[in-house]
Amino acid sequence: MISSGLEGADLTGADLESRVAGWDAARASDDAAAVRAVIEAYGDQVSAADVAGVVSQFTGNAAVMPPEHKTVVGSQQLTATYDAVFENTRLDFTSRFDDVTVSGDLAAVRTTSQGSITIRATGETQPARLRQLFVLERTGGDWKIAQYIYQQMPEQSGGGCSGI
Repeated sequence: MISSGLEGADLTGADLESRVAGWDAARASDDAAAVRAVIEAYGDQVSAADVAGVVSQFTGNAAVMPPEHKTVVGSQQLTATYDAVFENTRLDFTSRFDDVTVSGDLAAVRTTSQGSITIRATGETQPARLRQLFVLERTGGDWKIAQYIYQQMPEQSGGGCSGI
C-alpha cells in the first residue's frame, strides 16, 4: 500500500491550508534552487569559454542586452556573439546572488559579479564589476534564461567593459 502521508489528517480548514502552504513553499524553494543552478551553470560555461554550453542555458528566442551594443536575440545570434567574445577575451568572474524571485513559470535573478576581463590579443587584464538581471522561464519543465541584461557597477562608469 502506498501512503500519501495524509491518513488521519483533517483536510479541511486551517489544516488543509497549512499543508498546501507547505507544499507551495517547498516547490518555491525547489524552483529557486533550480533557477540558481541555471545561473551558476551559465557562469561556469562563460568561465570555460564554452559557447555551446552557454547558449544551452538560454531559451531559443532569448535576448541578451549588453551595454553599448545591439540586443542579441535567438540562438544563432547568441552563438555568433559568444564565439566572438570568447575569441577575443577571457572572462573570469565570481558571482553573488542578490535576489531570486520565482512566480509560477517565471523567475527574476539579480546578481553582482566581480572579476577580470583579459584581452587575448594583448594579454591586458582589466578588473570588472558587473550587476546583472536575468529573467528565466520554465519551458518543458526546465528553467532557461529568457532575458539577460548587465552593466558595469556605477563606480566603473567611463571604462569600457564589453564582456558578456
